[in-house]
Amino acid sequence: MTTRPSTGTNPRTELAATGPGDAADVAQIAVQAASLVPGVSVVRPAAVRLDDGSVALDLHLITWYGHSVPTIAETVRAVVAERVAARTGLSVAVVTVTVDDLLVPGVDGHPAVPEDD
Repeated sequence: MTTRPSTGTNPRTELAATGPGDAADVAQIAVQAASLVPGVSVVRPAAVRLDDGSVALDLHLITWYGHSVPTIAETVRAVVAERVAARTGLSVAVVTVTVDDLLVPGVDGHPAVPEDD
């Protein structure tokens, strides 16, 4: 099994994209998919582990107050797994979601929670 930190985690673990299907590409797909979930404000990929046609992902989120954190986490898991599998052909072994913070409108410097589509 090869463990490769994804792009954007921090300077000591940054990965350059090397081609289609690499860890950076998978991380980008996962971030884009997770960002579509209502209540998600920020998504950071923490790790992408590739192993013989399968992938495991660790994502860190910041969410908006007023949304159910367990619901957001489960929705992110499902959406990311589906999107990564569809776009890469990889089997998604696990998507681990960690919620690092909760933004409160008017308190955290944000005027309002964005409207859900």
